[in-house]
Amino acid sequence: MKQLSLFRLGLVFVILGSSLIACTQTVKPEPEVSVQSSMQSAKDAYQRKDYKLAAEWFRKAADKGDAKAQYNLGMAYDTGQGVTQDYKQAAEWYRKAAVQGLAQAQNNLGILYKQGQGVPQDNGQAAEWFRKAADQGFAQAQHNLGLAYRDGLGVKQDKFLAIQLLRKAVLQGDADAQADLNQLKTKANAAAKKAKPVAPTPK
Repeated sequence: MKQLSLFRLGLVFVILGSSLIACTQTVKPEPEVSVQSSMQSAKDAYQRKDYKLAAEWFRKAADKGDAKAQYNLGMAYDTGQGVTQDYKQAAEWYRKAAVQGLAQAQNNLGILYKQGQGVPQDNGQAAEWFRKAADQGFAQAQHNLGLAYRDGLGVKQDKFLAIQLLRKAVLQGDADAQADLNQLKTKANAAAKKAKPVAPTPK
């Protein structure tokens, strides 16, 4: 009886020993995925409309500091594509890309400040981010900054500067900027006619 028990005990130790040997064997780490490879995988997934997988791949590249991936991940959070919509997360990822100089991210961060989504509503901050992107020639930012000057939001109202910025956006094919420019010109012309002094009637 004792011999049987000892045999069983010995068998247990043999099994445990082999398990421990298996556990101590070095596990090979997964090969490092490059930013370029992550971005390509994200784009492929996006084209297949697998937005969840696209967001996962964008995050891998974004975590490595790639500005375009950070912007795309911000867009995913902004629109709720592949992730739960979260304006705070959108603002954080846009900011990471914006400080690296990506105009699209600067513009979108400005929009979030203007609307008070994910960040405190702040027209001054909105205008600053629009200006950074507009200075790089980004049409949507030129349009948005033009509207800020038109309405005096976050900047001192300046209709002349508004028209200049809207024109820059129009020259790049921004149709919405064209509509706003036409409206602004119409109002400016109407105001100019109203302010025109009446010529004295000759006696």
